[in-house]
Amino acid sequence: MNDPDAYAAAVRLLSASDKTPGELSRRLSEKGFDASAVSAALARLSAEGFLNEERLARRTVEKLYEKYYGPSYIEEYVKRKEFSEEAVRYVRSLCGGIDFNAKAKEFVREQLASGKTKAAALSALYRRGFEIE
Repeated sequence: MNDPDAYAAAVRLLSASDKTPGELSRRLSEKGFDASAVSAALARLSAEGFLNEERLARRTVEKLYEKYYGPSYIEEYVKRKEFSEEAVRYVRSLCGGIDFNAKAKEFVREQLASGKTKAAALSALYRRGFEIE
């Protein structure tokens, strides 16, 4: 399959939801596009501003933080979503500037208000990627 077909397929994939370059590359390869067609499609999408891993990383951190996920979970999530190593480092730096302690306290307060025990709230916090002190 050729470059324009790979580009069109990539646009269709991105229209459904944002994808990292890694995810998009894998999905296009699975559809049978060769490496040069995939590379050309990704380069064109990046040049046109449709593929911006830094923007996606920032939005991912914001979304997960608002849903009470901690830094460990967020880092593992972006790795699972095939973000580049550079983007993972960017996510780490973003997480370093966020007050996760305040979010953890808010989460525990909500859990306790809903009738959960302190142990259950702390366990849930740990599963969500927060460090328990």
